[in-house]
Amino acid sequence: MKSLAYIPVLVTGATGFVGSRLSELLSTTEKADVTGIGRNLDRVSYLRDKRVSLQAVDLLDTDVLKKVVEGKKIIFHTAAALDANPDKTQAVNVDATEKLVKLAGEAGVSRFVHVSTVGVYDMKNIKEVDETTPLALKHPSTYPRTKAEAEKRAIDMAKKFEMDLSIVRPSMIYGPGHGIWTVGMFKNIMEDNPVFLGDGSAHFNPVYIDDVVNAIILCAKHPSASGEAFNISADVTTWYEFMSHYGKLCNKKPKGLPLIVARLMAFANKIPGISTPIDQGFIEMATSYKYFPTQKASKLLGWEAEVTLEEGLSRTVQWLKEEIYEPG
Repeated sequence: MKSLAYIPVLVTGATGFVGSRLSELLSTTEKADVTGIGRNLDRVSYLRDKRVSLQAVDLLDTDVLKKVVEGKKIIFHTAAALDANPDKTQAVNVDATEKLVKLAGEAGVSRFVHVSTVGVYDMKNIKEVDETTPLALKHPSTYPRTKAEAEKRAIDMAKKFEMDLSIVRPSMIYGPGHGIWTVGMFKNIMEDNPVFLGDGSAHFNPVYIDDVVNAIILCAKHPSASGEAFNISADVTTWYEFMSHYGKLCNKKPKGLPLIVARLMAFANKIPGISTPIDQGFIEMATSYKYFPTQKASKLLGWEAEVTLEEGLSRTVQWLKEEIYEPG
């Protein structure tokens, strides 16, 4: 496995949950020469103290993007859009990803690590979803469809330049920081908003932030990662059990949304001018009993989830208590 010490690398989405932690560990642990790009740099100003060079860059600005790609040896693409606007999500998740891979190829980047999601799979009638499962390129929901299409375009473009490409597909990433499965869910519970469907007995597939970042870094270092995609997941619990840990902190019982209501909300999104936070992709995720095996990552990369669910939730709840929760 090669060292990343003093290697110039670029992290997109460095102001986000995964990108910020990745930038920090690449610099402090791997000793890489890290440039992080994003929009809201004030949120991660502490990264400058970790020797991370931060630049405000819009992924849709090709000219600026070309300049920051030049001279880099490895690119870690963590940026993505969860926007309600399908056109914007398409532009960021698909078009910008394809353009970034093209620019990387033209600049002579040696390896491109693309962070995707287990949501890219066409999981109908499948319980154990491994990396051979087809991509959901025609999924009715915007996010999984665009992430699946982004993978396909990234693979095709990387082949044109004979550039090494690796894809990381995490499940629900949680841990200290402003992630949707941490702060997003905790705030929903505090505000008495539903955080699961039905009784919450469906599978929840959490994976701790540092375990995900370790997998991403391995994909840049390990020769066996070239041309491969990897599921990254850990312990399986239920939605209710996971959310209950957050509920205990703020003395609130997490609430569920009746499935029939969720389906009506998802259907309403098809009506022009109406937008709800529930779509078909979320319904599938919140009602399934699926597993995302990680044997491939274990076999090819030597990756294993190191943080147990108990330990990960303990760290996360402590962080929420110190940084987010204000009693009363």
